[in-house]
Amino acid sequence: MKKIILIALPLLLLLLFAAYYFIGTTPDTRQEVVISIPYNEYILNIDTNYYKQWLEEQTGLSIKFNIIHETLSDDYLRSMFASGFVTSDAFFSMLGGDDFYEWNNLIGEFGEKGYILPLNEYIDESVYLNAIYEEFTDYDLRALMTSPDGNIYYMPGFDPSISERQYQVLWLNQRWLRSLNLNVPQTLDDFRDVLNAFSTGNPNGQSYRDIMPLAGSRNVQSEQIYNAIINAFIYNDPHNSRLFLESGTVQFAPMTDEWREAMKYLSNLYKDNLVVPFAYEHNILAGIANSPWDILGGFTSRSVTDIIFQSNPELINAYLHIAPLIGPDGNRNATVRTPLPRPAGVITSSCQNPEAVFKLFDLMLSEEAFLIGRFGEENVDWVRAGVTDTDFYGNRAEVRVINHLRNNVQNKNINESGPFYAYPRYADSVTFSAFDINHEYANARAYRIYEMYKPDEYISSTVFHNRPEIQALRREIDIYTEESTEAFIIGSADPFDDLVWEAHLRRYKDLDIEKLINSITEVLP
Repeated sequence: MKKIILIALPLLLLLLFAAYYFIGTTPDTRQEVVISIPYNEYILNIDTNYYKQWLEEQTGLSIKFNIIHETLSDDYLRSMFASGFVTSDAFFSMLGGDDFYEWNNLIGEFGEKGYILPLNEYIDESVYLNAIYEEFTDYDLRALMTSPDGNIYYMPGFDPSISERQYQVLWLNQRWLRSLNLNVPQTLDDFRDVLNAFSTGNPNGQSYRDIMPLAGSRNVQSEQIYNAIINAFIYNDPHNSRLFLESGTVQFAPMTDEWREAMKYLSNLYKDNLVVPFAYEHNILAGIANSPWDILGGFTSRSVTDIIFQSNPELINAYLHIAPLIGPDGNRNATVRTPLPRPAGVITSSCQNPEAVFKLFDLMLSEEAFLIGRFGEENVDWVRAGVTDTDFYGNRAEVRVINHLRNNVQNKNINESGPFYAYPRYADSVTFSAFDINHEYANARAYRIYEMYKPDEYISSTVFHNRPEIQALRREIDIYTEESTEAFIIGSADPFDDLVWEAHLRRYKDLDIEKLINSITEVLP
């Protein structure tokens, strides 16, 4: 009997183990969706990410993210699609940069070649995207997303909040201002005096001369320091080829006397070593600004934390936003940026169930998805604001943030990779608790000031949509404007020389600036 028991016991244990194993490892029968997504340093572990798991629960899909570490350049994307070895069902956040029309043209090209699928029939039945189209009335989003062939090939990432409309803020080192007993500059003369004091004084208390009064980035428009200074002379809109409206008439800033005066002012700053306007890429500028030796007097950026690391709160507090400088005519100008949708989600032609992927994309445009995607887990990272909570702008807040996640390493969202819509009633109505978040308040204070000086009338970037011949002309003109601005500032072209200035004006006429002006005039409301 004992022998039977001894033989049977191991068999029983084996059966129990097998039963436990198979019950505990029920095969995942959910449909798998493979999505390629660019590497993002702020996402801790995308496989266990809270937002990803929420999307899976809501859709019944199993989402597998394929992390791409390469730079998604035009050439890389073209060669990848042309290879025919695309195994992903979808791509998130394919393109970077500031040029909306470059994005749209490339997406349209991929669609026409059959690399990605048109989404029109799905969009017609969408729940959230159609609601956004109806809610957002500033301009026609659906038309903006439509390629020349009449198809829509992507789902948007779109943030129309105040922070996206403010293009550029000037920040100065207030520790240096206090150290040298300087007032906050208001006029161009004040500004030059401050930069001179930074240069000749010893604002950081160091024993060696390492001062940079003012520096800018070459490759990021909002960090090109000269753009803010030109605004003191004339309204300067680099997003729209420096075109502006004056009493309803389209004008071109680089051909005006005011632009020439701006070039003279900037060239003098450069000659006196008060500004380094072109030397640095973004990462190098950020490295200089975050130096522990406190060597930078000022910079421009859309947000103070675009340059100063969030892990450096003391340095964030050191930089003070400066209102747009008063120009010779007594006016201040702040450039308004038109928020435009970017291609944040496309479905590849190799996808076997595009309807399911589209429903995932559409869900990501919901309010709940945005709240998680921006703020994290409700009642853990944020709560609904109370009736007495006020936001940055003095209005009643909708969201009170407990744990600040944005642009921090975390595992609650995917840092707005993929489709999203920043609902302004939440994005612009935030308050914070439980910690010091000075950079958010610093940005908000700056936006409030700069909003006061935006023009009453300005050209929206939407006027260039689906006009490829005008876009090509714009690019030529923009390239020359950047080249000539640099030449005037660094002295390879003399803005004080009348003959040089006349040659500058002729160059724009040769580029057919009148055609660009007339084409914009034709489509203005």
